[in-house]
Amino acid sequence: MNTLLESQVYWRLLALAQQVPDLDQVKLFDWVCSLLSGPLNTAGLDALSLELLKERALPELAQRDASLWPQLLATLHGELPAHLDPRPLPPGEGAGQLRVAFASTDGVLVNGHFGSCPLFFIYQVSEQGARLIDIRRYSAWKQETGTSGSEGNEARAELLQGCHLLFCEAIGGPAAARVIRHGIHPVKIKRDPTIRTQLDDLTQLLQGQLPPWLAKALGRKDDLASRFDLELEE
Repeated sequence: MNTLLESQVYWRLLALAQQVPDLDQVKLFDWVCSLLSGPLNTAGLDALSLELLKERALPELAQRDASLWPQLLATLHGELPAHLDPRPLPPGEGAGQLRVAFASTDGVLVNGHFGSCPLFFIYQVSEQGARLIDIRRYSAWKQETGTSGSEGNEARAELLQGCHLLFCEAIGGPAAARVIRHGIHPVKIKRDPTIRTQLDDLTQLLQGQLPPWLAKALGRKDDLASRFDLELEE
């Protein structure tokens, strides 16, 4: 199974787990695999039917509201929620706009440590709003680029190339220095960890004066410090 196909399946299963967060993920994924007549891939998931899901439902799902079943099937067929469905920008579009990475395990909360988080959600942010343009999966990227031998912090910094800001739950001093050398400013979340809240704040920030370093990076003119705590771990 190639990396792209693995990623497509990965996002569908992640979205499925978020629809039934009280259900054990291992049990949920084992159930999905038991429904397939072949390997776990997009073709197999696309072939699943509503009748089959109901007929072989887990006991924990059998008593759920009937409206849940079409939602689960749609997710297994590839209809993803907005926070898991990136829309890449056309070439040349978005120049001069802020690009932000969020270390997150679910695309909803900033809940990842830079050095261990498997996913980074990349948003393009302007005065008008924010758009998810990419989800970078560390393990898949290492496989695609052949960077498995690179030092961990360096490899992760390379993964985030092109971003101006990195929001994470925690980052150590040496790792922060490495990220900064790549032109990315790390931000540790100390208040509301919701990605949507951070995006709303950034959109509002861009409508006013920018801090000098950010203005320079975006080719504009000037206070992120008044909105975000930029203090790094010692």
